[in-house]
Amino acid sequence: MTLTFEDFPPGHFGTFGPRRVTREEILAFGRRVSIRSRCISMKRRPSQSMLKGLSASGWHLCSLMMRMICDGYIGRTASLGSPGVNEVRWLAPLRPGDDITLDVEV
Repeated sequence: MTLTFEDFPPGHFGTFGPRRVTREEILAFGRRVSIRSRCISMKRRPSQSMLKGLSASGWHLCSLMMRMICDGYIGRTASLGSPGVNEVRWLAPLRPGDDITLDVEV
């Protein structure tokens, strides 16, 4: 079923997840994509880093959330996209073993 504008009334739209984040994918993302890959350098012990342990890039978290959105509903919409994102804030580190859940509100 294709979703259209009328299928998105104001309010809570849905919850997607949970999705577990692994140590291996955090390291792989950092090596492949992150311009801040030095943050996960194994030359320094993660416990000596600013975040006191291994954590995912904020952009890794954004990419995981985008995947959840695409798999959850965007892949079946008639939408041409949105005007953009007004704000992104990372309030706590995303660590190996964490589960992320996405709540969508229109």
